[in-house]
Amino acid sequence: EKEKMISPLYKDVESNAAAPVSKPAAKKTSFLRKWGPALAAIAGVIAVNVALLGPNGGKIPALNERQLNAQSRRLERTQAVLDMEWDHEADLKRGLHKEVGRHLTEEEGGVMEYTRRRHRYLGEYVHVDVSDQFSIYGKVIISIIYFAFWVFLMFPNWFLPIGRPGIALGGGLTMVVVRYILLLIGHGPVFDAAKVIILEPLFLLFGLMLTTIYLEKMERGGLFDKLRDSLDDPVNWKRSAKIMAMSTIGSAAVMNDSVVLIFSGVVVDLCVRHKVANSLPYLLSLATTANTGSAFTMTGNPQNILIVSLAYDDISWTEFLSNMILPVTAASIINATMLFCYYSSELFPGSSGIMECLGIVFSGNRTPEMLAQEHAYHARNVQSIQVMEEPSTGWSVWSKIQIVLVTVFLVCFAVGLDVCVTSICAGAILMVLAAWKRQHYDPRPEIVDYDAEGNALPPKKMYDMDGNEIEPEEEELVTESETTLTEVDYGLLMLFIGQFILIGSFDDTGVPQGFFNLAMGGCAEQMTSVPCVYWFVLVITILSNVASNVPVVQMLAATFPYATPYDWMQVSFSATIAGNLTMLGSAANMIVAFQAAKVGDRTFTSERHAPFGIPSTIISLYAGTALLSLVHFSPECSVKLGECDEE
Repeated sequence: EKEKMISPLYKDVESNAAAPVSKPAAKKTSFLRKWGPALAAIAGVIAVNVALLGPNGGKIPALNERQLNAQSRRLERTQAVLDMEWDHEADLKRGLHKEVGRHLTEEEGGVMEYTRRRHRYLGEYVHVDVSDQFSIYGKVIISIIYFAFWVFLMFPNWFLPIGRPGIALGGGLTMVVVRYILLLIGHGPVFDAAKVIILEPLFLLFGLMLTTIYLEKMERGGLFDKLRDSLDDPVNWKRSAKIMAMSTIGSAAVMNDSVVLIFSGVVVDLCVRHKVANSLPYLLSLATTANTGSAFTMTGNPQNILIVSLAYDDISWTEFLSNMILPVTAASIINATMLFCYYSSELFPGSSGIMECLGIVFSGNRTPEMLAQEHAYHARNVQSIQVMEEPSTGWSVWSKIQIVLVTVFLVCFAVGLDVCVTSICAGAILMVLAAWKRQHYDPRPEIVDYDAEGNALPPKKMYDMDGNEIEPEEEELVTESETTLTEVDYGLLMLFIGQFILIGSFDDTGVPQGFFNLAMGGCAEQMTSVPCVYWFVLVITILSNVASNVPVVQMLAATFPYATPYDWMQVSFSATIAGNLTMLGSAANMIVAFQAAKVGDRTFTSERHAPFGIPSTIISLYAGTALLSLVHFSPECSVKLGECDEE
């Protein structure tokens, strides 16, 4: 009976798939094919900066009158703030670590009091400079340890099979011990490891993991499965394009870390469903566009949120978006185009070149291999529908509840409520709903033993020493702590804790700040003016991959406290796009690699990421920087400092 139900099309496809086919041996990718684009991009960016600034920086222009006046105003404002009288007890009562209110009334002190409070906020909390308390020996030791573990994290497969969470945690503990030894021998200051651990990302990740687990497991065929099906497509390049579109929009609306955490497993599952030989193009589609798309809005990633809170002048949500639309759109198009070209053999099977790929995308052409994939896909769908015991009944009440909760969750994100509290509350609500559903709604599993012929055996009876039958005890309830909570990736949290300790200790040495000042040279006071802006974004990109983008933003806020809104737009764009350069450039990359490895897919590694990430990042960075320098709506002067009154 079941044989009659099987579609002839499915049988034909399966029989063709089972037939032996002589396939040519897969050619090993040459070094030039793999690393050629990256090497060309690096050579190109060096040539551009040499042409603009000169081999020794001899072409750096002198400061113009506007820049000199702005420099003078900044020095005067800083000195005026330092000379102000202030109430220490009132500052302590208010809290130094509390974000400074931007709009103070004249009775509260106005702009000057705002500047003084922000000056203390930056000095006491954001950037405590203790680099002068290190000896040269201490700085060298800390730098060696940091870069050693940076290499271990970048290439974990080169060493013992410990994994990135274990490496990061080991690095953090090593740094704590070494810092204590340096303190004892007088080569370094006290290291407050708890202070450098940023708790907000950890709370956010925990809440998102909890929410994701319950969305996926609450109901088979529910919201999570429907979301995965919406990204499915028989055509490889269309499936990749859907992933990129979803990742870009989602990262701009919510946050890039949230999107990759939710969809990493979905992407791997789609690759398994289609028996994809190489899942790297699809994982790159998710990770790179999550980083790029998050640059659209001020809530797209942690560094943008920090920039808006630390900027001296006000930056509104619409102002931020209007500045980023053109450069981020261009970067997204460049990234997608390069992904399709670089992985054309996987995304366009059977194609013979770029021109044929263009014909496939814009004219709807198909190669024989693509047609075979489509036929097999539709045949599998027909087969699954025919053998399905219970046809889908659409949206159940549980799916509708999930939609309501997710909608409320997104609205809370959009209106600016605390993302950590919102994500943890969403996970807690889903946990209560899942527990109630399992206790009162789901059928209880029957524990029945069967004999060799498949016949049910009667339940076993047990007797005590006197021959009296022992009544079976009531079945113990299985709690959420024993099931779902154990599926939270605590290793991922350990990975970030270890990285925070490593980065925090390295930043204490002042080495990143020293590198920035040395590299910028004469461009430091005109960092976002052409031609210095192209060197500035490259330095920010390098620092973001070495010392992480959030500490870089904190360093710039303390070094340039009166940076203009336009300056911060360039910092935001470069620090965000820099996340695609290497595996350690963005937390989103680490989350994708970790989540994919958890389900057995270990193709997303640093060695495979870099050949595509380097050229894509450099070209996207410079194209976007050029567009942002030509078309921007944020002022190149500080309103609160009074610079704009002169123009």
